[in-house]
Amino acid sequence: MSDQFKKFIVGKSREEIRSNIEKLLRNEVENTVKSTQEEIRKKIAEVIEDAKKISESVRQPEKIPPREQQEVVYYNAPNRGISADEIAFAPESPDFDTDADRAMNDKISEMRKLNEIFYNGYLLNQCAEISIVRQGEFMAEVTDDFGRQAFCGISRPIYGALSNPQLRTYFTWRTDVRRGVYRETDRSYVTLYCYELMNKIGVISAADALGRLLAVWEGCREFAGWLDDTMPRWIKDFYAYNDLSEQYPDLCSCFPVKAAGLSGSVSELNSKNYSDKLDYFMENSSYKLGESVFFGEETKPLLNGAAEAALTALDGYFLERDISLFKLICGRMKRDYNWTPFAGAYVNLDRMDGFRQVRVSPVERYCVKRGEAALELFEPSPYRGFIGYVLKSVEAVLRKRTGFHHKITPNIKMVINDFRNREKLVEAVSAPEFERAITDAVNAWCDKNGIFPKKAKGSAEEERPAAPVKVDIDVDKLSRIRAEAEEIAKRLIVEELPHSDDSIAEIAGRISDEEFSVKIAEYSEPQKNSTKGEAAVGGGWGELALALSPRHIAVISELLKGSAERYCRANNILPETVYEEINTLSLDCVGDVVIEDGEIVSDYEEELKNITSGEV
Repeated sequence: MSDQFKKFIVGKSREEIRSNIEKLLRNEVENTVKSTQEEIRKKIAEVIEDAKKISESVRQPEKIPPREQQEVVYYNAPNRGISADEIAFAPESPDFDTDADRAMNDKISEMRKLNEIFYNGYLLNQCAEISIVRQGEFMAEVTDDFGRQAFCGISRPIYGALSNPQLRTYFTWRTDVRRGVYRETDRSYVTLYCYELMNKIGVISAADALGRLLAVWEGCREFAGWLDDTMPRWIKDFYAYNDLSEQYPDLCSCFPVKAAGLSGSVSELNSKNYSDKLDYFMENSSYKLGESVFFGEETKPLLNGAAEAALTALDGYFLERDISLFKLICGRMKRDYNWTPFAGAYVNLDRMDGFRQVRVSPVERYCVKRGEAALELFEPSPYRGFIGYVLKSVEAVLRKRTGFHHKITPNIKMVINDFRNREKLVEAVSAPEFERAITDAVNAWCDKNGIFPKKAKGSAEEERPAAPVKVDIDVDKLSRIRAEAEEIAKRLIVEELPHSDDSIAEIAGRISDEEFSVKIAEYSEPQKNSTKGEAAVGGGWGELALALSPRHIAVISELLKGSAERYCRANNILPETVYEEINTLSLDCVGDVVIEDGEIVSDYEEELKNITSGEV
C-alpha cells in the first residue's frame, strides 16, 4: 500500500473517506467539463475567423450610421420652452394684451399644467373626472370680463380641451350666472358649469350645488331646452349620492317641469285610488269594453263607479293572500341595466357623500342589487286578461241590474290563461270567493246608488221567473178588435193600392186574421218576466240565421261540439277570422257577440243550437 493511499485513509472514519472520494470525483468532472467547454470555444472562434476572412473578400453595402438617442423631454420641468397647449391654441390677439389679460392667460397656463403628466416622453392625460376637479378647484374663484364670445361646440367639455378665448368666454358667462344673470350662450359652457356643480366646485355644500343646478335649469330653459332631457337624471343621481333629504324631502316637487317617467294613473293606483280609472283599464284590457252595445255616455259613469268598487274588493281579497293587485293591473319595478351614475357627464364619485337607497316616486327608486348601486324603473306589464275579466264581470252585473235586454257571462279562463305557470295566482283566482268578490262588490255598489231593473220597482233582489198567470179570454172583445182591424185595413189599402173590391176584402181578411192570432197569443199565453230566453227568441236570431253562411254555421256547430280547431285546420280556415265574421254579424242582428276566447258564450248556446239544427 502506497504512502499516499495510507495518508488518505488512516485515522479517518468511513463517512470522511466517502466524503473525500465524492470531492475527488466532483473535481475530476468539473475539470473535464471545463476542458470540453474550452475546446468548444476554440472551435467556434476558428469558425468565426474563417467567416470574417470570406466576408472581407465580398463587397458590402454602405452602413447607416446609428440614430442618436433622443433626449426625454419633460414639459413640466422649468425652462421647458413651448408647451403642447401653446402649440394647439393660438395666442391672443393684440387687442387683449393688457396686464389683466396677461394675468388671466398666465392663470390658465398654470391650470393646464394640472392636467399634464409624462412618462418616457409620451403624454398621458389623466382621467377626465379627476382632471376636471383639480382644474375646476384651481379656477373656482376666477372672475372675468372678456370682450367677446368665442364659439364652442364640444359635446362633453373639459377645461384642457378649450382654448384661452373659450375659457375666458366661459368664465365671463359663469361670473354673470353667479350674479343671477343667465345670458344665452353655447351648450358647451352650460354643460361645463353643470359639471362643476355636480362635482361640488365653487359651492359651500351639496344642498347649495343642487339649488344652483335647479336655478340653471330654470334660468336657461329659453335657450337650452335640451336640459329637460338630461337634467332630471343628473339631479336624481346627485340626490341619490348625497344626503339631501332634510333640505329636499320631496325631490320631484322641486323640478321646474314634471319629471320624466312619472305616471298619474299608475301613481294613484299604487296609492289604492281606483276612482275614475275606467279609461286606463279599457286601454290595458283584453276585453274591448268600448265596443260593447252596453257601453255609452249614459252607462260609462255606472261602469266607472262599479269598477272602483270591484277593484277595492279585489285589493282586500288579494292582500289576504299576499298578492299585490298593483302588479296585476299596472306592472312592476325592474332594474334599468342601461343606467350609470351621471351618464354623459364627468363626475368624480369620490366627492359624493355616498350612495343612498332613495324612493324618488312610486315608479322610480334607487336601490342596491348584488352589492352595486342600481336604478329601478316601473315597467308597464299589466295582466290584460285579468283586467278584461274584471271589466266584463262588472258589465255583466250592471246589465242585469239595469234590466238590459242582453246578458253576458264572463269566462274565468281569461284569468287562468293570464296567470298560467303562476301557482300562487292560479290558486287565488280558482277559489270560489274570487268570482263572488266582483259580483258582490258591484251589487253592493248598485244597492248603495239605487241602481235596479225597471221591472223590479226598486227591489234589490235578483230577477226570478214569475209563476204562469191564468188569463180568461173575452171572446166578444176579440171580435170587436177583429172588426176594427178589418175596417182600418180596408181604409189603408183603398188609398194606397188600386185593387178590386174582391182583392181588398181578401187582403183585409188576411191582415185581420194575423192580428187576431197575435191578440189571441197575447191573452192566452202565460205572462213571464223578462229573461234571457225571451230576449233571445226575438226576430234578431232569425236575422242572424239568415245572415250566417253555411261555413259560419258549420264552424258554430263544431264549436258546440268542441272540435272547431280541428275542423278549421282540416278546411284551411283561420279560426280568428271566421270568429270575427260571426261576431260582427251577431252584433248587427242581436246586439252582442256570441264567441269569446274561442268558445261559444254560454248564454247563447241554446239559440245557436236552434240555428245549427234549422229550427230558427
